[in-house]
Amino acid sequence: MYGPPIAKTHFIFVSPVTQSTLPVVVAQAVSALSLVLLAASGVSKMLDPDPTRGALAAARLPSSRFVARGLGLFEGIAAVVGLALGGRWLAFAALLYLGFSAFTLIAVSRRLPIQSCGCFGREDTPPTVLHVIFNGFAATALWYLAAVNGLSAPWSGSNTDLALFFLFAVVGAYLAYLLLSQLPRTLQMTSSQ
Repeated sequence: MYGPPIAKTHFIFVSPVTQSTLPVVVAQAVSALSLVLLAASGVSKMLDPDPTRGALAAARLPSSRFVARGLGLFEGIAAVVGLALGGRWLAFAALLYLGFSAFTLIAVSRRLPIQSCGCFGREDTPPTVLHVIFNGFAATALWYLAAVNGLSAPWSGSNTDLALFFLFAVVGAYLAYLLLSQLPRTLQMTSSQ
């Protein structure tokens, strides 16, 4: 890009102002792995609603198997459609994660007797500060991506790029699962020794 001419044959080079794409790329990555984790959590709740029902009951919220399965269904729909279409569905998934963040914050701060948050089925995963942080980070990334992309899908590129990106999302979701389910248990075991 060139600026205004100084003389008829001389131009001043003006470097173009480039906006960093790093926040968008980070939001895409966090959103994709959050949506994959949300889908897995939704399926888990639909197959076995009891851990979620127990967590809701401990928090004195509506806690039937129907409610737990309904939450799982909403999670699954928001995740799959969010991955496929983006836009408003990312905002819906962000609302779910914001709700999870509020729930886990209340559970942790009030020391509710919850053996499992219900997000991973039968795993013994009581809510921890890591859950609060992850859920808040996921909600923020999903909101940001929904705001930046509007109604368009945030994933683009060649088929190979998309396949690698979603492979990263699945691996990232599994690592997030390990972080949320195994790290608190490991830390608890080492602190009791």
